[in-house]
Amino acid sequence: MSKYQWSSDLVASLHEALAESKRIVILPHTAPDGDAVGSILGWKLILEHACPEAEVTAISPDRIEDYLRWMPHLEELLSFADEPERCLERLAEADLICHLDHNTITRLRHASLIEAVRTSGARRLLIDHHLDPDPDFDYCISLPNASATCELIYQLSLSLGYRAAISPEAATLLLTGIITDTGRFMYSHLCPELFETASGLLALGADYAQIIDRLNYHNPEQQLRLQGYVLDRKLELYPELRAAVLTLSQQELQQYGASKGDTEGLVNLPLSIEGIDCSCFIREDRSQIKLSLRSTGDFPVNELAQEAFGGGGHRNAAGAEYQGSIEEAKNIYLCHLQRLVASRRAAQPHD
Repeated sequence: MSKYQWSSDLVASLHEALAESKRIVILPHTAPDGDAVGSILGWKLILEHACPEAEVTAISPDRIEDYLRWMPHLEELLSFADEPERCLERLAEADLICHLDHNTITRLRHASLIEAVRTSGARRLLIDHHLDPDPDFDYCISLPNASATCELIYQLSLSLGYRAAISPEAATLLLTGIITDTGRFMYSHLCPELFETASGLLALGADYAQIIDRLNYHNPEQQLRLQGYVLDRKLELYPELRAAVLTLSQQELQQYGASKGDTEGLVNLPLSIEGIDCSCFIREDRSQIKLSLRSTGDFPVNELAQEAFGGGGHRNAAGAEYQGSIEEAKNIYLCHLQRLVASRRAAQPHD
């Protein structure tokens, strides 16, 4: 049985709502990653083809990082950081708001943006793969065992009869989100259905060669130099915990002229070290500490992120935020890591 299970009544109701909607707004979470950008732009292109009478607007709470600025149709995305009044105007006119890749409106971050959604009279649709969605959405497509929201967009589009609306550009956007959220198919709910989705997107014209080329071979010089610095000076290994920690301050980012996007993928590097199963990258942003966690095998970094910081994610890929210093965040992380490792060792059968 396929894991993509939603009721026929929900699909029929959503199909009717989409057909009736004249002004649709699509929102991702703050600081959108590849899955968030791919899903909102891919869904926008699909809806524009499937619902030609509707005006469809995609709004990002923040500017898109440089490493994703090659993505098709990015110029059609409105940035709340650049045009707040225009974005709020579109939300005020909306009769359907689509929330993609976030399970609660607090992930929109900006108070005025959250308030505009909260006070809107529009119906609200959630399409997401994170745990514990808010209960107040009119339509809820939530599947935590999906690898990416882009995977859900593709499968939902098939259920709605929108396959013909998935253009090669939309397929490229959706496949980009899947590739980035699974770490190039290295973690996050790898299963036959995921590869069937990828195959289906390739059949619809997704440009896999372009995706891999843009994600791997067009990095700025400062990103490579920053990577070398972090690995040489900031990598801390904890062999007894089979873990690694990387830290980076705002001052260090500025020293290398780097942006948040230039740190993409750093957290994965320590996992190539023999004997390291868990990696944590702790970065100081302007207003908070951001933690990215990755693991191999069955080590549940999502449990660690939830218990230590109220974050979440998937078993092998999770994240969290913390209000405080890098050192405080690292100490909290290590304390909870020690507890988790000890409890897992105690649960193992002994001869």
